Amino acid sequence: MILFYSVMSLFMSFTLHADTIEIPSFSKGSVGKHTAYFRERDGKLSLTEARQQFQTTELSLGSSNSISLGIGVDPVWMSVKVNNVANTSQDYRLSVETPWIDYIDTWLIKDGQVIKHIAGGDAFSFDTRPMQYRFYAFEHAYLPGVTDIIMRVETKGPMALPVQFNSVENAINRDIVSGYQYGALYGIMVALALYNLVLFVFIRQREYGLYGLYLLGFVLNSLSYTGQLHTIITYDFGPYFQDWLDIFLMITYSVAGLHFARSLLHTKEYAPRLDKFVLRTTLYIPLGMLIGFVFNQLFFSMVLAFILNTCFVMLFIAMGVKALQAQKPFAVLFILSSVTAAVCITISTLAVAGVLVPYNDYTFKAIEVGMAFEAILLASILARQFRIAQIDKLIAEKYARTDPLTELNNRRGFKVLTELTWPNIVDTQRNISVALIDIDFFKKVNDEYGHSKGDEVLKKVAKAIAETSREGDISARWGGEEFIVFLPDTTRDGAIMHAERIREAIEAISFTGIDCELMLTASIGVAGSVAARFEDESINHDTLEVMIKNADRALYIAKQDGKNQVRVVS
Repeated sequence: MILFYSVMSLFMSFTLHADTIEIPSFSKGSVGKHTAYFRERDGKLSLTEARQQFQTTELSLGSSNSISLGIGVDPVWMSVKVNNVANTSQDYRLSVETPWIDYIDTWLIKDGQVIKHIAGGDAFSFDTRPMQYRFYAFEHAYLPGVTDIIMRVETKGPMALPVQFNSVENAINRDIVSGYQYGALYGIMVALALYNLVLFVFIRQREYGLYGLYLLGFVLNSLSYTGQLHTIITYDFGPYFQDWLDIFLMITYSVAGLHFARSLLHTKEYAPRLDKFVLRTTLYIPLGMLIGFVFNQLFFSMVLAFILNTCFVMLFIAMGVKALQAQKPFAVLFILSSVTAAVCITISTLAVAGVLVPYNDYTFKAIEVGMAFEAILLASILARQFRIAQIDKLIAEKYARTDPLTELNNRRGFKVLTELTWPNIVDTQRNISVALIDIDFFKKVNDEYGHSKGDEVLKKVAKAIAETSREGDISARWGGEEFIVFLPDTTRDGAIMHAERIREAIEAISFTGIDCELMLTASIGVAGSVAARFEDESINHDTLEVMIKNADRALYIAKQDGKNQVRVVS
């Protein structure tokens, strides 16, 4: 029986083998499906012991473009065979495109002899790595015949091993394409972030600031876990520094994003329990990670970071659903953006963790695609919210300047509009006039027919004034039953003629539905310039105030002289 199992084990070790890579026909791609591997479970092995294991132990074969084994797993040994069928050597680059791998040792073996040993990884200072590069990588000229590549990989982080094997020319092209892709992504993200941060500075609405921090947090996180940040500022900070930075930057955008969603959707108003849960999640998990950092428990903190990212995905959707139930604006668009980002983030997270989803270029970069799509949709929500806020502001300003009964300007509106045009009138020395209008016997109308009929009178008089006004005239309800009309480019005599038209229009107003015929009349006082001079002075910044006072005096005279007439103070 023992002999039977020994024979079967030996048989399986010979039958389970990965396909050999033939160059130069294989010019670019992943070696995942060409890889045989086993885990180092019983202590660290030497190269000789590992080679023996490859010959005698049942091996696992790569079934996808990447070997993904999970977080905090045992070191792994991998073997790949490269057969150069050409007559000349071929220059190729091998790279492990996850920058957080701590230790990688590679041996190149030809004709049974080790011809090269390449050590590197995140735990090595930048200047001692085989290439000054964000990934573990090296280039080698492969001689004709078979070369065995044996690798030992050890890391405390996720054991995701997308090993690329490309001709040097294709490797360079791959770097260029990747640079353009990340440049476009970061350009979109940073532009949106800065725009919203500037808006926050000027309008002081929290959601704009939090959205900017959310995007910048994601960009920093992406720069970190793709290794680009560490080629610039953190390359010599010692073993595991990149791992700690990666997981803390991983949660920065999650925390900022959750608080952004709370602020945008106002969840505290209609979902207080969910709002409290979000608050506690964004507080307790980072605190737990800090405790892990203090006690140097990288695996513990890493698990918490992945939990927070998972919560981020689910909570975003939950807040969107609650907002939809509360009939909040933009809830549908928020859910669409959240679900898209959630799917992409989940794909990338599971791929890196080695759970359910295979690790490859598409699954690893799914988070960037999802976040870019979400960023654009959320930016459109904020843009629409900003537009609505501006419209609301304009409406509020209009109501603040408008008399609600007559829909003419009120005193404030009259002052604002005349102040806008007055400097030009002074500079160009144009003629100007004003007319003050008072409805005759208005108190009697209120007393005999009620205030509702009085309101109708005010509205009809306002309509008559508006219909007789010219383009550029500014009319307003001055208070009670008094109205004022500002007449630019109009001399005193022209203002008298215009006031007569207003008086006649008011006198022509008729009413129905009351027991006796109601006749309306109005008295009007006019003041105006002659040859761009008023009271023997040029038009100046104080002229309008004096002119209104004179028109008020003229109105008083019209009332004293029997009403229903136009008067002017000489």
